[in-house]
Amino acid sequence: MRHALVTGASGFIGGHVVRALLARGVKVRALVIPGDPAPGLRGLAVERAVGDVTDRAALDRAMVGVDHVFHLAALYVMWCADPSRLHQINVEGTRNVLASAAEAGMTRVVHTSSIARFGGQGRAAQATEASEFRLGTTGDVYSRSKADAHAVAEACARDGQDIVIVAPTGPIGPGDLAPTPTGRLLLQCARMPVVVVPRSVCNFGDVRSIAQGHLLAADLGRSGESYLLGDLDLSFAQLAELVLACLGRWVPVVEVPDGLATAAATVLTAIADRVTHRAPAVTPAAAAIARLGLAADCNKARRVLGFRPNPIDHAVADAVADFRARGLLA
Repeated sequence: MRHALVTGASGFIGGHVVRALLARGVKVRALVIPGDPAPGLRGLAVERAVGDVTDRAALDRAMVGVDHVFHLAALYVMWCADPSRLHQINVEGTRNVLASAAEAGMTRVVHTSSIARFGGQGRAAQATEASEFRLGTTGDVYSRSKADAHAVAEACARDGQDIVIVAPTGPIGPGDLAPTPTGRLLLQCARMPVVVVPRSVCNFGDVRSIAQGHLLAADLGRSGESYLLGDLDLSFAQLAELVLACLGRWVPVVEVPDGLATAAATVLTAIADRVTHRAPAVTPAAAAIARLGLAADCNKARRVLGFRPNPIDHAVADAVADFRARGLLA
């Protein structure tokens, strides 16, 4: 691997994939959407290509001269004023990236799927790469779009294109600029007199390890195969306790009962749809996902790729330190 294109390079995981590639000595071209200042790429020796995954001509230009593609670009939201955008970007955007890569004769594509494709097997059950898609029943448009994009990648691999699929779980670590839902929980732990969390379980992993997993998949993954990238299953209450310990702060952690979470989500989403037109704190789909859980068994990546994630408590400590350095914990 000499020259790689990274879509979604300004995102949380994407930015760390860029750093991992640069550390290996790979030349990186980052696809950045028009108008995005991409603060996560500042100071990095990357070539920027302006465009987005819905623009096939821009993709064709961005792929000239590269030999690998890491496709991470996606719209990650639990609520959207125009839900059709999720399909347009996540599904049709993936179709565009893979078609452009095939036409350019790319050596290999690493497609980033999601735990949403495999999770939801039950709070006491771990998802594996053989698990069926279960989150469709929740009505979550994001999960459906990621499952459909996953299917597009699998179909292209069956047709002979060299595509390896990775599915990150919940990323934690430095550089969470948005922040992600996990990052928002961390900030809640720092700021609120009571920490309120869903009664659920999720697999989490160090974002830097997840990024390294992308490179391992490019090196050692088998075309058409999927690899879950994560580390440890934790309840959200356990994660909150880890964060509070890093902060040296002790406040109550309250798990919201399922029925109350669903009721609150229904009211908040109705207000968002009809009044504020801004994302609610929780949606009925998110509450339904919490009931199903996002636990995962990531041993396939360990066994086949040699994936060795950093301990999750280190990831939490580094995330806290990063938020503090950025002045968000004052």
